[in-house]
Amino acid sequence: MSKKKDSDELFDKLLELNIKYAIEDSNINMKMIDNRIKFYQNLISHLEDNKPFFFQKKKLIEYNNKKEEYENKISELYTQLGQEFELIEKLYSII
Repeated sequence: MSKKKDSDELFDKLLELNIKYAIEDSNINMKMIDNRIKFYQNLISHLEDNKPFFFQKKKLIEYNNKKEEYENKISELYTQLGQEFELIEKLYSII
């Protein structure tokens, strides 16, 4: 019985260690996602600084398309960020 108890205890400790590493990995992913969000926000800011005039139709269409693309990327990244938060919550509930 002692070996089984030791084995179970070792398994529990290894599981807890793996969960802690998964949480750390998720935190790193969240930081990377945050950096990507900031990158796209900077791109939008740069676009707005150089917004074409209303009579520059082609450039204005290109501007609107780029801005929409960047906003969609940011939206996707916020979805990923939410998933990382949910994962961390689940991992903490296991510990």
